[in-house]
Amino acid sequence: MGGFQGFDPARVRDLAGHLESVAGSVVPMHSQLSQLLQDAAADVAPQQVTRSPELQPVVDRPGVPMATGAIPISRVYGIPTGYLPGPRTQGEALAGGPLPGSVDPFLRQTAADIRSRCDRLEQVRKAAPPSVELDAGALFGTEPVDLNGVPKPTDGPEKNAAWWAGLTPAQREQYLYLKPEALETLKGLPDDVRRQATRLAYFKVVPYKIASHESGGSTKFTLGIVELGDGFAFRTEQISDGSYRVTLISNGQAGLKAGTKASAAFKYEFGDTWVFRNKAEADKLQADLKELLMWRMQMSHGMSDGARIYAARQYGKLMERLPDPRLKVKTAGGEVSGAIGVGSVTPGIKFGANFSTITSTIDPGRPSVTQSRDFTVEPSLTRGNVVKGDFGTVVNGTIQVVRDKNNPDPNTNITTVRLIQTVENKLGGTFGGELGGKKVGVSGSYREGRSHTHVVTVNVPIGADPAEQAAARKWLNAPAPASLASPVIPDKPPAPDADLISRLAHDRGQVSAVSYRGKASELKLGGKFTVEGIPFGFEATAAEKGDHLVGQQYLGAPDPKTGRRAFVPLG
Repeated sequence: MGGFQGFDPARVRDLAGHLESVAGSVVPMHSQLSQLLQDAAADVAPQQVTRSPELQPVVDRPGVPMATGAIPISRVYGIPTGYLPGPRTQGEALAGGPLPGSVDPFLRQTAADIRSRCDRLEQVRKAAPPSVELDAGALFGTEPVDLNGVPKPTDGPEKNAAWWAGLTPAQREQYLYLKPEALETLKGLPDDVRRQATRLAYFKVVPYKIASHESGGSTKFTLGIVELGDGFAFRTEQISDGSYRVTLISNGQAGLKAGTKASAAFKYEFGDTWVFRNKAEADKLQADLKELLMWRMQMSHGMSDGARIYAARQYGKLMERLPDPRLKVKTAGGEVSGAIGVGSVTPGIKFGANFSTITSTIDPGRPSVTQSRDFTVEPSLTRGNVVKGDFGTVVNGTIQVVRDKNNPDPNTNITTVRLIQTVENKLGGTFGGELGGKKVGVSGSYREGRSHTHVVTVNVPIGADPAEQAAARKWLNAPAPASLASPVIPDKPPAPDADLISRLAHDRGQVSAVSYRGKASELKLGGKFTVEGIPFGFEATAAEKGDHLVGQQYLGAPDPKTGRRAFVPLG
């Protein structure tokens, strides 16, 4: 963070609060003055009690409501001549209108202006490198600039140069530290300014999710201790770069369940993601995908050959008009879970591991393939029988290596290594139960919960240097605990003997810390029966969840003098 001396924004904010307090006491004072003048006018009538044009409306017709509305005001304290709306009494006219009435909104507007200037000053201070000394007085004295009021890259070098030359140093600092990505493309700006803007903009994070919504369903069959299941889900995400992503997920599992306390399962998942520049196109595709799923079910479970043939035709028409997905994900993995019942309290824990291949054409000129390993630990606590309270924390760590799809050589094609850690705190409640006996019965439950999730991403671009490529390959084989532990934030210069990845993370790593709040609901319905001692079961689940962004920041550029990096708020 940049620094300044001799200026304390917190105390300046206190001053703004005092101004508002004074403004609040002005109106009662005006009312008392109004009553005093009206009493005086009654005592000296028919003589004129005042010749002041600002006070005349009060004594012209004392105590009479001004139902026709317009109350003239003169230019006082910078307030131009105009009219205040009615109806109101003469006392209210003075309290909200002519001369004294202009003081109250003036003081309140001044307090709001002081706060907005302090806000902008703090934004610049947090975004500037730690060793930069800022002129706080000049920043405070400058009205906050419109960060979107930057010339277009097509405006030409001369116009861009004239715009920059017309800015004060404090205005330039606002644009440089808060909107560097807009300056780096402007020809005509001084070369050193564009170089500095390019460096500052580089460390702003790669696109991240702003909000998401997901709905889906699944079915699961039980035969003895064997469980088989499959499901689907639709996910829509809004991304920070303004795009929208729609994902169709198909998944399944096969596993073993020992009673109600322990289970193990192998899982797989396929996902196709389409990327759009606006929400309307994303919504249209999601509607097409839902219709596609309906026709596919008709093809599999149609009541007649004619119905299946018709469904196949409709399915084919939809497939022809679907665009190609930009992301394709294949995931295989497993999980084991166990629980110990202690009265009405059930502690449990779940471990999971997944291996994924992600093919991306989001950048058509540079398609990529990502190898991803992620590990999950989920301790939980359930309390209650029919009505249950669920508490838990999910820690997920992901290690990724991104490769250039156009380069088949695995020793030279790595472009990025990435560590993602997600910590999700969950709190929810479940209502449900079973009807029937041990051999035959039905069950159902409804669960609703809230979550707070914090995601830290360390994204490190890798160059063609053989040493960097070797370090990146080693990264993919890092042990699971390294991903589940708190990620090492490269905010300090690495030690001389630090490994190459640590040095690269500090020098060029893009780091974000993003927080979300979410909610989820889940409805389960199931049944069971026993034939010759062998239990059979069926369970259907419908689920919905969503989340939205509540906080985001990124790790700023290394300070040119100290090498330290500091988190910078976004938005």
